[in-house]
Amino acid sequence: MHKKIRHRRFANESYSNDEFDYNKTGLELPKHRVNYPRYILSGIFLVLMLVLLGLVLASDSTRYVKGEKPISFCESIKEEPIEIELNGAAEMNVVVGHQYTEAGAVSIDGCENVDVEISGEVNTNVVGDYTVSYNVTSESGRTGTVSRLVHVIEPRGVIYLTFDDGPGIYTDWLLDVLAKYGVKATFFVTCGGDDATILREFNEGHTVALHTCSHDYSYVYSSVANYYDDLYAVQNRVKSITGETSNLIRFPGGSSNMVSRLYDGGAGIMSYLVNDVTAKGYIYFDWNVSSGDANTGSDTYSVYENVIYGLKDGDSVVLQHDIKDFSVEAVENIIIYGLNNGYVFDKLSADSFTAHHGVNN
Repeated sequence: MHKKIRHRRFANESYSNDEFDYNKTGLELPKHRVNYPRYILSGIFLVLMLVLLGLVLASDSTRYVKGEKPISFCESIKEEPIEIELNGAAEMNVVVGHQYTEAGAVSIDGCENVDVEISGEVNTNVVGDYTVSYNVTSESGRTGTVSRLVHVIEPRGVIYLTFDDGPGIYTDWLLDVLAKYGVKATFFVTCGGDDATILREFNEGHTVALHTCSHDYSYVYSSVANYYDDLYAVQNRVKSITGETSNLIRFPGGSSNMVSRLYDGGAGIMSYLVNDVTAKGYIYFDWNVSSGDANTGSDTYSVYENVIYGLKDGDSVVLQHDIKDFSVEAVENIIIYGLNNGYVFDKLSADSFTAHHGVNN
């Protein structure tokens, strides 16, 4: 007689076979029941999505049965004004006696092609505030309007943008920016770069002045003879390109430079040169606003800040270098700031403010 053997399970045992899972409680749960909650939630979600899709289809079907069409974006805004966007600022300054350039405006809602009509005049010969209006009316009767406030003001000062050490690979980019705003500048050139760039500077009405041919301080300031050899070399280059002899100069490092002490053997060369070049008919220029673009760590924003915070209520001769891309990049915002804050821009000439420094050697 065989006895039936019963298998005992203990509360701390856990194992499984192909049909059952056994957990520590000793309960036997079929495997396919373990995932029931997840299956139920997935089913509910699927049913809800189908119901939502059915409602959408039913709505569209009803609309088309009634002969209605879906409402387009343009139909949805047919009662709203046409949007107009100004080119340029909504408020701007123009110095009395200078030209006001109309920037215009455009319709931007994209639903109807309309022409923008401009009304209002700006008398740049009389100080005051002027309003220019921009209006549109479409065939469907929609309208739109926007305005610009123009202040004609007394000049706050003159900004002379000057650039040393070029021409370089960024000079043509700079010339494009200057042309965009009708601003004239001064280039103190060297013997480097392309002749074509110097010719473009000259042809576009900028001042081409003399800086140095070699820009080698150890050569230029080692003797008076070397200084003039270097100066004559760059002067001859400019004349061969432009056909004119320039007598406007800027000393390498400025008239206040002290690096010349390293090479002149204690002769005090700068004290001699500032008087001697003048006696020879040259006019030398320093600066009273430094962009700081020659400083280590300078960037576009620091150049912009240095210039705008350094501007004078009068004549500002700004020092920059057109061989530095980040400095050239700052020029457009400098121009915009100047124009919006009552400044005018000009190039240096024989009659301009020279911004002379104190001589230190």
